[in-house]
Amino acid sequence: MKTKLLLLISLSVSIGACSTEEEVLSPLWGIEYSEENSASFAMGSVNQYIDQTKTTYIVKTAQLRNVSSNVFTLLYTFDSGEAMELKVVKRTIDTNFWFPGNDGGNQLLSVIFKGELLSLDTDSKVSIQPRTEENKVATFTTLHTTNKGLFDGAIGRVPLLK
Repeated sequence: MKTKLLLLISLSVSIGACSTEEEVLSPLWGIEYSEENSASFAMGSVNQYIDQTKTTYIVKTAQLRNVSSNVFTLLYTFDSGEAMELKVVKRTIDTNFWFPGNDGGNQLLSVIFKGELLSLDTDSKVSIQPRTEENKVATFTTLHTTNKGLFDGAIGRVPLLK
């Protein structure tokens, strides 16, 4: 009787541990959700090119956050105080998000920089690549705009947040 009770307790603990792990792992990205404070570990920069002028924005914090079912915001805050927010829809296992994209694929919906909605050209994209060894994502942006030039950069160690 004691052996059966011990076996049942062990089994319930094992099942509880498995269900907790499943809740932590994102089925869309294949990595675990991170704590809020891990956003400050991001590294990289985004360059803005307007004509012959280049401005470099060094990342201070970054995060990829789930806002609804398959809609995510990728938020960069820079050392200079500016912020860039990219909104994407993830529908496939592909890591590229195109603007405007198509309804069946991954899409880059919008980009806000310094509080202003950017007017994107159709060559704009962001790549969000899960790095399972780091439990983070790496991001690569190529944003062509009609009035703010080209934004091009790479930012790594971006945590996935709920």
